[in-house]
Amino acid sequence: MGTGDHAEVSDDVPHRGAPEADAMQYPLSGQAAVVTGGNSGVGRSATEMLLRAGADVTMICRSRERGERALAEIRDAEMRDAGIASGGAGAEATGAGGGKPGRTSDTAPQPEVTLEIADMSRQADVRAAAESIGARLPAIDILVNNAGISSARRTLSADAFELTFATNHIGHFLLTHLLLERLEAGRGRIVNVSSRGHRGGDLRRASLDDIARGRAWKGPLQAYADSKLANILFTFESVRRWGGLGITANAVHPGVLATDIWNKTPRIARLLIRPFTWFMDRPEVGGAAVMNLVAGPGGNGVSGSYFNVQREEKPSAQASDRILAHELWERSLEWTRG
Repeated sequence: MGTGDHAEVSDDVPHRGAPEADAMQYPLSGQAAVVTGGNSGVGRSATEMLLRAGADVTMICRSRERGERALAEIRDAEMRDAGIASGGAGAEATGAGGGKPGRTSDTAPQPEVTLEIADMSRQADVRAAAESIGARLPAIDILVNNAGISSARRTLSADAFELTFATNHIGHFLLTHLLLERLEAGRGRIVNVSSRGHRGGDLRRASLDDIARGRAWKGPLQAYADSKLANILFTFESVRRWGGLGITANAVHPGVLATDIWNKTPRIARLLIRPFTWFMDRPEVGGAAVMNLVAGPGGNGVSGSYFNVQREEKPSAQASDRILAHELWERSLEWTRG
């Protein structure tokens, strides 16, 4: 198994999908995807691309207002693409599901987009969302762990963890575990959205508990880098533990993108970054990087790898530390015990 250990997964049992005639146009038809942070940035772009490929998508969003707005916009776009006017119909969020937009063709798939509300830093929210999703979906084919923040100040979550680490790592670790049976049933492909900023992460500089609890806080950039390093360690360890279940997992740096995450950085950093946003890639670059790992060449049986956008590369030495990955996994289990 390569960088984290790389694994090739057998395709003897095909993923659920469209008949061969529709496979080229709708390669993910009949498949179920879950995307965290689906209302903006990479998550929004990935959601839209998954829908266009025929997958049903559940978006997990922290803000009900922003989630419902995104849901309405995505559904309106779906209906425009199908040549059907939306008529200004309102959107409905789940705790529950929502209706499917109409299609002009009887043979075209009718992908459904659904909204779940959860703050990924709050374990009670994550558990409630996972329970709702598990009740609706017998199998999950794709899980995109994307939601991320960079807290400008040392802030603790409702569960007394440093907020950036709680959101970016602990919440997604918990969600993935809670959905494990559904992922196994769908021979799921997990994509953990990390960052090349993980190279600045250092989870050996203090105890994992001190880092997770914010006692070893060294500023927002270090906290973000540590959380993105944790994403890759989680990816590689999940392949070692779950690869035999038919589940694949990869981590991806989606590019340097002009997304809302920059709004959460310290004010001075925002002022420094602002002139360069003109040169940043659009979120669609990140969405395409995700799609490469679930429907494109990069996702063809590849598991346990780190991608810089759509190019596989070696991550930092610490990201490939098997002992650290094992320690982080065991501590994360302790941190997420209900």
